[in-house]
Amino acid sequence: MFRLTLIVLAILLAVSIGAATWAQNMENPYAGAPQSRTDDGAFVLGDERARMRFIEFSDFLCGHCQNYEPVIREFIRKYVLSGEAQYEYRMFPVVDPLLSPLSASLAECAHTLSPGSFWPARDLLFDIAADDGFTPESTLRVAEQLDLDHAQLVDCASEANQYQIDQRYGLDLGVQGTPSLFVQYDDAAPVAITHALSEHFPALVDALRPQTSDALKIEDGRYAGLSTFRGADGAFVLGAPDAPLTIVAFEDFLCPHCQSYVETVHSFIESHVRTGMAQFEFRLFPVVDPQYSVGTARIAECVGHLDIRKFWDAHDLLFEMAKERELGADSADQVAESLALDAAALANCMERSIQFLIDTRLGQTQGVSGTPAIRAGRTGGKPDVIFAGGQALDRGGAPLDLLVALADGSPGVTIGPPEPAVLDPTMLPDISLLTGDPCGPPCWQNIRPGVTDMRDALAILNGLDSIRITGASDTGIVFSYGDGAPCCQVASDDEGLVAGMVLQLAPQALVGELIQVLGEPQYVTGMPFSEKEYLLVLIYPEISAFLYAAVSGPNGVLDELSPVVTAIYATDEQMHQVISTSPLDNWKGYLSYSQYMDGEFDNNPSN
Repeated sequence: MFRLTLIVLAILLAVSIGAATWAQNMENPYAGAPQSRTDDGAFVLGDERARMRFIEFSDFLCGHCQNYEPVIREFIRKYVLSGEAQYEYRMFPVVDPLLSPLSASLAECAHTLSPGSFWPARDLLFDIAADDGFTPESTLRVAEQLDLDHAQLVDCASEANQYQIDQRYGLDLGVQGTPSLFVQYDDAAPVAITHALSEHFPALVDALRPQTSDALKIEDGRYAGLSTFRGADGAFVLGAPDAPLTIVAFEDFLCPHCQSYVETVHSFIESHVRTGMAQFEFRLFPVVDPQYSVGTARIAECVGHLDIRKFWDAHDLLFEMAKERELGADSADQVAESLALDAAALANCMERSIQFLIDTRLGQTQGVSGTPAIRAGRTGGKPDVIFAGGQALDRGGAPLDLLVALADGSPGVTIGPPEPAVLDPTMLPDISLLTGDPCGPPCWQNIRPGVTDMRDALAILNGLDSIRITGASDTGIVFSYGDGAPCCQVASDDEGLVAGMVLQLAPQALVGELIQVLGEPQYVTGMPFSEKEYLLVLIYPEISAFLYAAVSGPNGVLDELSPVVTAIYATDEQMHQVISTSPLDNWKGYLSYSQYMDGEFDNNPSN
């Protein structure tokens, strides 16, 4: 969702709701299910005649992967074991340089020693990692529960290499972290998707396969005379296929800023798309409303599926309907009538549309967290951020004069990858961890992990003038400060209570001030954020808080003026789990990142 949160939750292995133990009292829930391996050895579950394959790259020790596991198991139970889809599991160890490959090798070797045991081993390893933490001693538990010879299992694991093959394949597909998900239809190339939820499964299983299309000329309306087609991953593109520049817009029809940006898009289309100097690519990025944002995205895709030449009229119509607050249960019928399309065919298509998942995944890899967001690329290449005078314009709609300058090749306007910045003034400007107003760690705005009901938490957030909810579901709430990018999230446990909070902070509180108020932390760990910015995590077990301070590079020294940029508040149980499963250093004062992260840890459960 946003990069820092992913890094934070990946390294704190136990800060997870945990993967529920599945198929208890069953020796092997996969008995009788078709099992196979790909040509390069990856493990596949399900009938090979199924036209859809769901591919996951995962690490047993990854907290996000553990959290996502119940969703995966539901997908397997409903669709894979029923023969409607296949599931391919790829091992992509990233969390721990020793334990992650070991856990992957144990899964492979379970199959080597007892064919058919990979899938029970996979479930067991997730459960061990989520419930107790995976350690070298876990090999004995795996052997005992799968009825394998422990010595043979350990010996096999020392030589297993399937995870290396899976890693290479993942890197070729652009995998950067776990879990990463792909969908593959028939013999087409795998397409990256955002994290699918249970409600997406029927569409994924019976999806409209994203197809490229020959460019067709639009015959009437605003866009008459222009060519339109779909890209390799299904994106909707307007303009000549050989235009040298592509402007990519990630938008939500319900986003007020996107509605206002339509006029800028129209002007650029007339001046530079119609003249062949650029293409315009529209990406569906629903973030405002879980129901109507996704619903309008589905309508737009399916209009394009039925008649791609009418997609751009639907684009304008949906923005206008959203702006005038005319969206409702009959919106699809209204669009079908306005564009002279078969309403029944449109509705049938909407049940199988997934382009918004593909576009959302692409946006996330591009650092998109809000709409509109504009990227650009040389046609046929990867989209990147627009820079003007060295300043990255990675949020909001790019002004028309800037788009024109880029298309015209004006000096000072370029395209390039963004430089991530952990010091972000648009994040949450909160210093309650210093003032205790209205409450202090691990409490924020009277929301406390393990105590506050999620419904109460949502009500509290809705009552804060400066907070904007960008996503809410049974599993969590995501919000931003003002019109900024999403900064924070509140996660739920199985009982409907707040399980934890991640607050990405504007750099206002300093480490020296923090220690004056809270005292010295007990433990320290760290991680790189970018080439120039590294993070040291100050751990306070007595208040179940993880507080992140930024330093400059691997040799950067933590000091009293180091800014605090993230706070994670957890439950006491989660804190205990982290301490009992993660290598940590004792607090030794103001040292450099490299001194704390030298590989010699005072608290190392694997020793």
